[in-house]
Amino acid sequence: MALALVPSLARADQLGQQPQPASALEQPLVVAAGTDDSGHQPQVRADRSPGGADAGIAAGPASPAPVPLENPFGLQLRPPTNLAEQRHQLHCDVLRHLKVPITNRRLDSYMRPAFILSAKNADGKRDRVQLLGDLGGERERLYEAGFDIYGCTALDYAVDLQSNTQSGNKVVTGPGELHNWQGNLNQLIGVDFYSRLVSKNWDGGQLHLSFAWPEPLNGGPLYNYGNAVNPGWYQARQYNGYFYTDVGGERSQNSQIQGFRLFEYWLQQTYGKGGESWIRIGAINPWITFNTSILSGLFGIWSFDEPGLIGTTPGLQNGPLLVAPPPGLSIQHEVNDRMVAKLQVSSGYWDPSGGLWNRRGTNQYWDLSNYGLEFIYELTYKGGTYSGNPADFGQPWFVRLGGQNHTGQGTNNYLATDGQPYLQTSAPQATYMGNSQYYAMVEAMLYREKGNYNRGLTGFLKLKYSPWDYKGTITRFWALGFGYEGIFKRDRDVLFAGVSRSYLNYGANQLLAISPSCQQVSNCGVTGSEGVVEVGYSAQINDYFTVTPKIFWVLSPAGISAFGDIVSFGVEFRASF
Repeated sequence: MALALVPSLARADQLGQQPQPASALEQPLVVAAGTDDSGHQPQVRADRSPGGADAGIAAGPASPAPVPLENPFGLQLRPPTNLAEQRHQLHCDVLRHLKVPITNRRLDSYMRPAFILSAKNADGKRDRVQLLGDLGGERERLYEAGFDIYGCTALDYAVDLQSNTQSGNKVVTGPGELHNWQGNLNQLIGVDFYSRLVSKNWDGGQLHLSFAWPEPLNGGPLYNYGNAVNPGWYQARQYNGYFYTDVGGERSQNSQIQGFRLFEYWLQQTYGKGGESWIRIGAINPWITFNTSILSGLFGIWSFDEPGLIGTTPGLQNGPLLVAPPPGLSIQHEVNDRMVAKLQVSSGYWDPSGGLWNRRGTNQYWDLSNYGLEFIYELTYKGGTYSGNPADFGQPWFVRLGGQNHTGQGTNNYLATDGQPYLQTSAPQATYMGNSQYYAMVEAMLYREKGNYNRGLTGFLKLKYSPWDYKGTITRFWALGFGYEGIFKRDRDVLFAGVSRSYLNYGANQLLAISPSCQQVSNCGVTGSEGVVEVGYSAQINDYFTVTPKIFWVLSPAGISAFGDIVSFGVEFRASF
């Protein structure tokens, strides 16, 4: 549900073969997409000497134009010399990243500051590229002073082409009225206060607030009820079937979970060379900065952005972050030009009830003896134009390893305290303490059109492993995806496709076999896994509006083959203002 704004160009004439006259600054630093106003203040240094002064926060006059950076892409860039001159474009087509700087490549997951575009046009005028524009220059004056407000409207629509709930083909259905189409409507607003608002001599400080107002359409959210595969037991959405704009639970509770809420709130201070490292404290969605990938974020079904949080509820113990993020402490440290390390320590559960207790985002849950803590840690090694090496113009790539450890209490997904299946006994569910899972990712630009920076094919592979039989639901997961940026004459459009597979652990499989769902059909066919195929085309209509039609195919929803596959057509509309 996080506000989604990705880096992209303001004009087609800034692409590789039509550069605007400018100079460029050679920089060894790298900015992670999704870490600016959902996190970090990238600071471009005008002086790379050990004692050089940071120009990252002060909004004063720019330094003299440096010598142009030679590059094989035919680009003549004008990278900004301070934060106030960086161009940010608010695009909502990646629901994991807030406001980030712009480069010439839409799929850049990391950004070398030499390639970041300036907020000023060739004539020296500022250009804010959102639906509401610059309001006569007032928004940019406030931004230079240290205040920014921005937003995103996200509308998702999907209609079933094939599902177990279709007329004449019903297998089992959930309670209440069924709908062939459903939708999600989200309004998201971000507010940032920078330390330059307090003092021009205070670099790298930031207070961030974000607000959201999600509402379902026609009995949604998507994949909540229209594709219910059973009356309340392990619906398809409990595995791969989540959309990132979903905010909902059981039908009886759904209306209480919707509505306006505070989402993220945190304080941050950058440190180190160029301000590329930071410490943040507050309510923090880890997946805005952890496991960063612009390409995988284009996919609508959340499995392509695995892993989720362990600290969802004591019963679920892994899933996408819904309603509100957990409070905690997050650190990013740039080890060197190629390596970045991250650590976050958060409260064990963002909402132990699954959304009702913290539905407005104002509560916190600190109970070390029961809820515990969740630790997330990650190390990324990057190369090509993702690296900070100014001489490396190779195709960008990164390799990433990460893990999660949870110290709190969870409920056994199959057994009761008497050792019998909890569905077949009056004894309460058994509990345990502690949980863990581990993930890895590789992303690379596999093909780049000759002499062009952005056009080409990018691919990624994601893996996840959890070693537990009775904790959570998923024991193994993989996802493979590809995206081609630059379709015919549309330089900013992306055609993408991917497939994922989630494997249920032993306890979840055993529970499904005796669940009320399977009791309603003969030869229930517990497959032990669920798959997803997604194909989409993200069309950037203009600087602030994108339309993305998609096809979704969910194989063996909830890991039960008897219910049949689900095939849906969807369209996503995103507008920034």
